[in-house]
Amino acid sequence: MEFCKSKGIRLHGHPLVWGNNTWQFPDWLINELPFEYLRKANLDRNPENGRIPGYGMAEAFKDMTVEEMEKALPGFTERINVLTAKRIAEIATRYADKVDSWDVVNESAMDFKSGCQIPGSKLCKSFYGPMPGDYSFRAFKLAEAFFPPEVKLNINDFNVFQEYLDQTVDLLKRGCKIDIMGSQMHMFNPQTCQDIADGKEEYQSPENITETMNRLSKAGLPIHLSEITITAPGGDRKGEIIQAVITRNLYRKWFSIEKMMGITWWNVVDNCGAPGEPSVSGLFTRDMQPKLAYFALNELINKEWRTNLECQADKDGKVAFRGFRGNYKLSWTDESGTVQTREYHLT
Repeated sequence: MEFCKSKGIRLHGHPLVWGNNTWQFPDWLINELPFEYLRKANLDRNPENGRIPGYGMAEAFKDMTVEEMEKALPGFTERINVLTAKRIAEIATRYADKVDSWDVVNESAMDFKSGCQIPGSKLCKSFYGPMPGDYSFRAFKLAEAFFPPEVKLNINDFNVFQEYLDQTVDLLKRGCKIDIMGSQMHMFNPQTCQDIADGKEEYQSPENITETMNRLSKAGLPIHLSEITITAPGGDRKGEIIQAVITRNLYRKWFSIEKMMGITWWNVVDNCGAPGEPSVSGLFTRDMQPKLAYFALNELINKEWRTNLECQADKDGKVAFRGFRGNYKLSWTDESGTVQTREYHLT
């Protein structure tokens, strides 16, 4: 954290609340469920077995109503509500204002769509399995109470459809402090990128991106492209070229979106992702050698999107230029020959 702060790098935390049984719920908590339900759950965490890790606990409760779940699991219901609040409080206490923003709740729009996040309920029959009742709303209210007001509170999801917009608007109307809306974009399958290069795939076409971002922009919030994966098909030089071209094209399109406030590359170094994620989706090789996609982004960020201009003021001492929104450093020599420097923010 100290290193990032010393380099002016904005820090983002991910996530405070998520129902995924593999990446968020610890084994010791899952094991507090009565054995009869653990026996029914499919907690296989190996993606090679055709399972999507993290969602097997729901199978144990598929034939029960939420009322029946609450009655059958009074201790567990109390436990996950207390521990969820404790987790948010402890993270807020430890990091306070050191981290600029947090994904408060992750991938919860499907539960909003199904109507299982019921106000006043102690338990949610989530597609993940048992979750605290109305957990998205409660998570935001707890985060607002514990974090300093300058910390940005984000919502985040892979679901970029109408239910995600509806959920965000609903939470805002209920009084939640949501500062930024996160949107994921993963092309984990190398074949997807190969098909885009071959003209066989319309995923993330300019029209697709415009439709999606116009939809999310209706919430009126800044958009954080929070998790992106662009895989180099094949992992060879040709694959690197395809990855670099797709990266450049997508970043230029995303950069043009009015509400876009930031883009986060998910696995920056090859072969460092979670099990099941591609090993060649980084900007660097495993031994930290920059790939072609890195140079494509460097060209955009430090050249095409950076304004470097020398000009002469007019007779009234005025200059004009056309630039991107952002921070600018202006230096000039005044009438006495002294060099003056100021920083401005162009909105």
